[in-house]
Amino acid sequence: MPEMKNQFRDIELSNFRGFDHIEISALSKINVFVGANNVGKTSVLEAVFMLAGMSNPFIPTRVNYLRTLSAVNADLNNARYLFHNMDFNNAPLLRASIGDGVRRLTFSPIMRGSDEPSNGTSIHSDIIRLDFKFDTNLTGDFNFQSALFLGSDGSLQQTIDNRYTEGLNCLFISTDKNDGNATNNFASIVKYNKKQLVVEALQDLDPAIETIEALPDGLYLKLRNMCELLPISMAGDGIRRMINIISSVFVENYNILLVDEIDNGMHYSAHKLLWSAIMKFVVRHDIQMFVTTHNIECLQSLANAMKEAPEFQAVANVYNIARTAKEGFQAYRYSYDELKEAIDNEMEIRR
Repeated sequence: MPEMKNQFRDIELSNFRGFDHIEISALSKINVFVGANNVGKTSVLEAVFMLAGMSNPFIPTRVNYLRTLSAVNADLNNARYLFHNMDFNNAPLLRASIGDGVRRLTFSPIMRGSDEPSNGTSIHSDIIRLDFKFDTNLTGDFNFQSALFLGSDGSLQQTIDNRYTEGLNCLFISTDKNDGNATNNFASIVKYNKKQLVVEALQDLDPAIETIEALPDGLYLKLRNMCELLPISMAGDGIRRMINIISSVFVENYNILLVDEIDNGMHYSAHKLLWSAIMKFVVRHDIQMFVTTHNIECLQSLANAMKEAPEFQAVANVYNIARTAKEGFQAYRYSYDELKEAIDNEMEIRR
């Protein structure tokens, strides 16, 4: 297992979204979450996002925005969906071990007409403030606080705890294929002289790529033996997805990357090349990734990519998130050998 400084080792979630409780242990550099529809794969990524930025009270609104529930600055009422069964009696607790330390985060709502944290269900009440408590100790009182509240003008405002300095930088990449985001990010990459890092990552996908250029109408690839530049809109799905990922990461030197439905919009033939490039990318730049998929070809391609590169077989694990009748929510981990055995024996690991 590669060294994982400032990266998540295990996660425990209580009363968060659809989870009453789940523990996920032995996290790796690349963590792939599978499972039945609506079992909570995306919720795991959202919990990591909130823990990585636990001092930022705007994170919950951004989490809901990524689910397209509402605009970021609309109101606080969509925060009810962060509570298990939308019941404010169920105080969420997010905990993780990271590097040599821990992170803990909990939050509670204040309702209109009340100065105290709310109890009971939340269906017909207006949330006017979310109070956050967080800490880097495993147990005991929470030493840091922040809040998100509605100002007198109806806009969302925050109070932060200046005693705490965040040491992580986490990015949640959406499932769309918006090439405009990559173009804007690439301009910043060129400005900070990181263009060659992007080119090297793309060459892991296709050695024929010589360079990438930003023109007024978008990004273009220079391919060996081609007299014209190729717009990335005409490039393969794997290249487009990789450009969006790496151009986003290098803009602000993110060290934790979350990608929901990593195979979204991609042809299965691009999966193995994408996984190969991603494994090299995260090891080279010391990044930890959390991704979701429900695509069996995507999992097969991951296993094949690791088979062809034994040095990366300890880099990735697959976790099946399952709701069991007797033991509640469980996360079943598949190492490379276990993943290969399951695929070879046509065992279903996505439910």
